[in-house]
Amino acid sequence: MKLNMRAPQLLLILMLVAYLLRLLLIVNGGQFYFPDESRYQRRSVNAAHSLFEADFRSAIDTVLAYDKHHGFTAVGLVPAIVHRAIFYLSPPPGFSWTTYWIGRDNDYRVSALIFAIPSVLSIGMIYLLARRAGAGETEALIAAFLLAASNTFFIFSKHFLPLDSSLLIGLAALWLATPGRQPSIKHSIAVGIATFLCVWVYFGHITLVLMIATIFCAYLAPNLRAAAIRAFGMAIGALLIAMPLFLYSSFVLDIDIVSEAIMFSETVAQGGYFEGSVFPILYLGNAEAGVALFWMIGGIVAAGMLARQPRSPDLQRVKLWLACLIVLYLLMVLFSAGLQIFVVYGRIARTLVPFLVMLSAFVFAPWLTNRGKKAFAVFVGLISILALANFLPAIRQEYYIEIANRARQEYGQLSYESTLNDPASTFGVYGKENPLGRYTLLNAGYFYPITEMTDLPDGEVLMKVAHPFNHRPWQYEGMTAEMRDIVNRDGLYIWLIDKGPSAEE
Repeated sequence: MKLNMRAPQLLLILMLVAYLLRLLLIVNGGQFYFPDESRYQRRSVNAAHSLFEADFRSAIDTVLAYDKHHGFTAVGLVPAIVHRAIFYLSPPPGFSWTTYWIGRDNDYRVSALIFAIPSVLSIGMIYLLARRAGAGETEALIAAFLLAASNTFFIFSKHFLPLDSSLLIGLAALWLATPGRQPSIKHSIAVGIATFLCVWVYFGHITLVLMIATIFCAYLAPNLRAAAIRAFGMAIGALLIAMPLFLYSSFVLDIDIVSEAIMFSETVAQGGYFEGSVFPILYLGNAEAGVALFWMIGGIVAAGMLARQPRSPDLQRVKLWLACLIVLYLLMVLFSAGLQIFVVYGRIARTLVPFLVMLSAFVFAPWLTNRGKKAFAVFVGLISILALANFLPAIRQEYYIEIANRARQEYGQLSYESTLNDPASTFGVYGKENPLGRYTLLNAGYFYPITEMTDLPDGEVLMKVAHPFNHRPWQYEGMTAEMRDIVNRDGLYIWLIDKGPSAEE
């Protein structure tokens, strides 16, 4: 079956469907679920406000001043400016731009609509990357479709996080690093700029960036001289961006970047170092379920084909994707279980997915082509069903901010408590607002660490909603194996308890 000139149109339709599914994800809110999402409000939102107030110096300082995931402020400025413009045209009654964000209980979905775009663009980037490596249109489209079916590329898209933007830049950097011709020093500088931008937006993608550098400078270089030139060019490209930022933060804003970066690196310690070697497998298995089975089949078959014909020109891109996959995995293991520099989270492990889908596409494309349109229809239908089985729980997921807003509107003042024992701490917006009140909302927050739970307080249960921690993919964002066991054994719920009229006396 040949797709010919229909491939670009089919790719655009695929990306449009992927974005529409993300709109369903955004409908239920859920922004500011992760504590890290506050960085968007503190940096990008404030910078956008400074621009609208014509305070350009403050806006520039906010964007260029060193911060954790430094480049995210610049990336987040795009949705923040759009949101600020809409707020200006139709402000909610009784709110200024500042107070609108402080309470965290307003509608932030305008920003989320733009945060959903990078993960969709990554689908197109996979198509381009596969084509750059020698894949035909059918194979590249299957790779793009398999990425669109990935739950781990879906669930983060409504949150105010740098993950998708950084990964999109990383895929673009890899596209630059796999040319069809011998790269020049200028080309190496461009790869260096792109890889630096990737890690500048999200530091957690350091393993991805190191993998790209390894593949570009070692695997793809024909000799040591070429490898040295590529490494030198990449270093120059990174310095072209990093040096001005470093000088501005250090000498204009008086920020000790080195100390700040060291302190930040020491905070990536939630979870377990020892899980590094098995963590990506556990995460992808739980987060992707049936879809991951197809990736596993594709990866195993592709590796078997390469083992039988290691010098076949048709298998060179299989060798490339396997090299990317193996180097990336080994770097994760090295930095976690080996050197114990940082813990691997699900958001880092998902960088393996692009290479799994391209390997799978290589295997399935000829098999499906030889069997005609019916085989394609069955394949697309089956993958779609498996993907929707992963997407629907995420779409239906209720988050504690929206639950608390609903309870407050119906019952008035609430006390906010938890069934988790010490030393569990609440991250987010809720503390004990009215501890002597009649209505108590339990577990309405983001908790760490997860501990054994106490019994519910006396009273009538008015509401019981599954906490997002029950959603398997979220259990791999900092939880240890023991914490996951507690949640999966007992379940964690958000409860609204009516302690009776006597509680108000």
